[in-house]
Amino acid sequence: MSFNDAISAVPVKLDWNVVLFTLGVAAISTLLCGLAPALRGSKTDIAANLKDEGRGASAGRAPRKMRSIMVTGQVALALFLLIGAGLLFQEIYLIEHQKLGFEPDHLLTAAVTLDGTQYKDADHQTRFVQELISSLQRIPGAEGTAITSELPATGPGSVAFRIQEQPAPPTNQQHISGYSIVTPDFFHVVRVPLLRGRMFKDADNLDAQRVVIVDNEFVRRFLPNQEPVGEHVQLDPAGGKPEWREIIGVVGTVKAYSETVDEQPQIYAPFFQQPIPRFSLIVRSASDPNGLSTSVRSAVAQIDADLPLARMMTMTNVIDRQKAANPFFTRVLGTFAFLALVLAAIGIYGLIAYSVDQRTHEIGIRMALGADKRNVLRVILAEGMKLTVIGAVIGFALALSLPRLFSSLLYGLQIHEFRLYFIVPVAIFFVALLAMYIPARRAARVDPLSALRQE
Repeated sequence: MSFNDAISAVPVKLDWNVVLFTLGVAAISTLLCGLAPALRGSKTDIAANLKDEGRGASAGRAPRKMRSIMVTGQVALALFLLIGAGLLFQEIYLIEHQKLGFEPDHLLTAAVTLDGTQYKDADHQTRFVQELISSLQRIPGAEGTAITSELPATGPGSVAFRIQEQPAPPTNQQHISGYSIVTPDFFHVVRVPLLRGRMFKDADNLDAQRVVIVDNEFVRRFLPNQEPVGEHVQLDPAGGKPEWREIIGVVGTVKAYSETVDEQPQIYAPFFQQPIPRFSLIVRSASDPNGLSTSVRSAVAQIDADLPLARMMTMTNVIDRQKAANPFFTRVLGTFAFLALVLAAIGIYGLIAYSVDQRTHEIGIRMALGADKRNVLRVILAEGMKLTVIGAVIGFALALSLPRLFSSLLYGLQIHEFRLYFIVPVAIFFVALLAMYIPARRAARVDPLSALRQE
């Protein structure tokens, strides 16, 4: 999929509220960064500074404390952001690699809308679908054909319902389930397993008892610890009359949406008991499903030459179009995570380097009194790592709440990728050590006499 296709799936546009907010934050940050040293400089105590110089101190306690806080905060924020980005990466990975509950490979799909004049009632609609299925099954290379009101994992319709012998819920608290109308071969074509009971038959028509099939998620939520086959549910479709139907089977759960990981209950009704004028056809191919497109159009044209087929594409392409934005967001998150790591490294390096430069006089005195280069290097690295550890502990503690937060916000996602809580701190420590080593090594090479003369 091209970058333009991915971008087109996301409504990306310039938001002036965000632009103004960013400019405001940048202006305030610049002002504060310049204001802090200006205020400190305006309150300089010359006598105290001279005493500090006399003692050989390289800087006052307040500036050193502020630099320590900044290093600690930089590490904490970088660790927090990197763990958050990693958890979002995991969400996208789970969505990209999750099992949808059916087999989308080798499926060709197309949308059909019957003319309301020619196919004005249930009998005409049923007769057309029967002829269509019979014609499609004769196509060489076609292993099965089905009709459905909604393609699997693309967002089903919905229906309110109640279960017999259970208290009727209030009007504003009705049970809602996904709802699809399918032909008998649907479950075989898309490879959804039957768990209990039986599948639909051609005999499940307008003259037969009204029946439905539910999925395993429906049973788990509404009929736990009891036998669902034989139970009766009353469907209350929008704009239709409530109708009692018997549950004759239970099938595996199919994801309601391919771009989320949550599962929703689903009810399936037989097409020949509830014919509809708008539906999708699905053909399973033994090889590349695109090779059947011409044959499928010809089969439809033999029944009705004026009937167009819309959105003909493979099921994998349908799912890819739904998730087109995910690669784009992955690249964006990856860029932000990398920038956070780079900024952390630059920030830590800058603060440590400045702190070491301010302590040049102190380092010169230490070396003049006998401290060797390794001792100076060890002292500076130890102080820097101490700040890194404190910052990492703070960031780690803040990041502990992220899995619960993301699980509540991101469509019921359950995050268990706790390896990030080990990998990210190790990466932060490595970056911090590298950022501290360069100024520490430079400090260890200070000439004591030159350092003392500079003061």
